[in-house]
Amino acid sequence: MPLTTVSIAGKVKKIIFDTVKIITHGLKVVWAYWYFFIFVLIFLVLYPAFAITLSREKWWNYANRLRIVWGYLLFTFTGIIPRIHYQQKLSKHRNYVFCANHFSYFDIPMSAMAARRNWRFMAKEELGSLPILNIFFKSIDILINRENARESLKGMSEAGKGLKKGMSIVVYPEGMIGPHPPKMVRFKNGPFKMAIEHQVPIVPVTMADNWKILYVDGWKAYGRPGIARVFVHSPIETKGMTLDDVEPLRQKVYRVIEEKLREFGEG
Repeated sequence: MPLTTVSIAGKVKKIIFDTVKIITHGLKVVWAYWYFFIFVLIFLVLYPAFAITLSREKWWNYANRLRIVWGYLLFTFTGIIPRIHYQQKLSKHRNYVFCANHFSYFDIPMSAMAARRNWRFMAKEELGSLPILNIFFKSIDILINRENARESLKGMSEAGKGLKKGMSIVVYPEGMIGPHPPKMVRFKNGPFKMAIEHQVPIVPVTMADNWKILYVDGWKAYGRPGIARVFVHSPIETKGMTLDDVEPLRQKVYRVIEEKLREFGEG
């Protein structure tokens, strides 16, 4: 084949490859914004019911059930198939501190489905400024200001009150979405101190696919439908532990999640 023909064929292949890449990325961007549109739309439809169920603490359990419904509807209309695997059956008569890796905003609805009980979500303070959605942080959920030690302790104290009342806590011990998912950043000590102080089991949770399904960086967002695998590991008991055990407990939970991520060539 003449050299000029080979050169032209190579250029054509590159043009086709680049075109497909641009179209594929465009579709991923469109899907991400569709996801957020459906997320908000379903929330607005359910808002009156949320307003009622969040108005009294004794009704918070119904608000959590409604969050699960919200999640199922969101996944149905965006083509996401949740696959939640429990290493062992969790007791309906105990509360837990669920600790999950945090790679995506998609982690939040998946957490609700994985916990499947009466729980309170702990989140960074910035989420409290989101319009309309802040209804949760004015009632059931807890904001943590990690830049202010006093405010952070206040949030932990509020979470402790929830544990005393038999509610579970869902927290992302990384404290943020890391800059290089699926590589986790260092866990904060707070959730582990809280679990030990209240002698409540820690449940590690591995979100294996969320960072691939939805990625957000400012206004830049892209994603795709697909299977979202979540692994809820066996509870780690804290009975008999003291605050001297915070560090080994933190490391143990980190390792459990990291090892599961590595099974999928991640982490």
